[in-house]
Amino acid sequence: MKLYRRLRYGRTLLAVAVWAAITIAVATGSSCFLSRLQIVEAIAACSLIWMGLWLMTALIFGRIYCSTVCPAGTVFDIIARLNRLTPGRRRRYHYSYRRPLSKTRYSFLAFIVLCALLGLTAVTAIFDPYSSWSRMVVAVARPAAVSIAGFVVAGATAVVWIAFSLRRGRMLCNSVCPVGTMLGLCSKASLFHPDINTDLCTNCGACSDVCKSECIDIFSHTIDPTRCVVCFDCMDICPNGALTYSRGRHHLSIPMLQPVGEPPAISAADAAGDIIKPLDRRAFLMTGIVMASTLAADATRKEKRRVAHAGLMTPLNPVTPPGTKSRRDFMARCTGCGNCVTACPAGTIVVSGSQYGLRNALHPVMDFSESFCRYDCVKCTEVCPTDALTPLTPAEKHKTAIGKARIDINECILYADGEPCGRCARRCPTQAIRIVTDTSTGRSAPHVSLDDCIGCGACFYVCPATPLKAIVIEGIE
Repeated sequence: MKLYRRLRYGRTLLAVAVWAAITIAVATGSSCFLSRLQIVEAIAACSLIWMGLWLMTALIFGRIYCSTVCPAGTVFDIIARLNRLTPGRRRRYHYSYRRPLSKTRYSFLAFIVLCALLGLTAVTAIFDPYSSWSRMVVAVARPAAVSIAGFVVAGATAVVWIAFSLRRGRMLCNSVCPVGTMLGLCSKASLFHPDINTDLCTNCGACSDVCKSECIDIFSHTIDPTRCVVCFDCMDICPNGALTYSRGRHHLSIPMLQPVGEPPAISAADAAGDIIKPLDRRAFLMTGIVMASTLAADATRKEKRRVAHAGLMTPLNPVTPPGTKSRRDFMARCTGCGNCVTACPAGTIVVSGSQYGLRNALHPVMDFSESFCRYDCVKCTEVCPTDALTPLTPAEKHKTAIGKARIDINECILYADGEPCGRCARRCPTQAIRIVTDTSTGRSAPHVSLDDCIGCGACFYVCPATPLKAIVIEGIE
């Protein structure tokens, strides 16, 4: 028992340390290698090393990823532990065994994989546990850079996490999270797994009371390895040392004492008393449709207000952050974690609403209404955990275009009104804008050399034209 208590405390300290490091890194916009350890991010980055490592870990030790490295899992445990603060629950969580919602979790996994293949990256961003947590941190650390759609999703995710974790512990982890489902398939055949010694077990129920995964069936003396996250709580609390973490299965020393018949059936009253029942397919689809409609309407309203307030000439294509290989590659790799949003010192990277379309919502996008991309800054490319943004040096960034400036001379005060200006030409770091004079009319106007323009947005930011600015930055397809 002392061994499992040490393992439990060690696992808890490791989980809290990893969670704290990731949270601080996201909040401060710092680079953290722990972000690259996350499974969805490793898949998006095509990191065969980390994918192979976690696969082998699950096949040998089970789902220790969910209880140590995943920040969402640590948040679930912290919220579940708050259950002990309520009257009468200071010593135990009072969970009990629940049958696995196999249809629900495999349906969610198939749905998310299908959305990823169809390019509906907003769905994968919502259900990725790491990105979901980092999105909440970004919403708190830099709220001005988060769209209404981002706030809605972050707030709804927080409410769902709190509601489910308080009452059902790891229910979301075992029934909704795609990472948990994938690891559960591997841990089903893991080499090491928890096991109950039926010669020592007295059916006291202590292990079932503290199991946040609700996977211990004390009637049949079995533990569901696909849902167990190897937290060692049950092994530490067992008064008889009947639970062990080892290879193989225990067999009764006296075969005559083998259990006979089926385990006691769950009564109708117990079934009706379940706090949360399996999700109804029609209700799930209707909830998704209502949520999508709300996100689309909020994002559209915000964009209209932003355009009306700032007097923008709307670009045809949104601008992706520096380091993007291509628009398609960026959408496929980005999980919407928001690390680049908090890392940007100028605040030009924000969480998108409808700029990329509803199916690619929550991805970072450049917004030059309040500032512009710093010429020598490459911090966003250093913190991306999925390689959606390729790391750049300042010299490489000077030659890498993220967009192109487009000028409407009819809105330019120098050309249309004859007022002295030229701010865009003076502010351009690459001298891509020059003031030229039309010999036929004698009027001067700015001219953009597309070969030299990198789309930093400095010209747009300093343009004094109102109500519509004479310059807009077009994203590169």
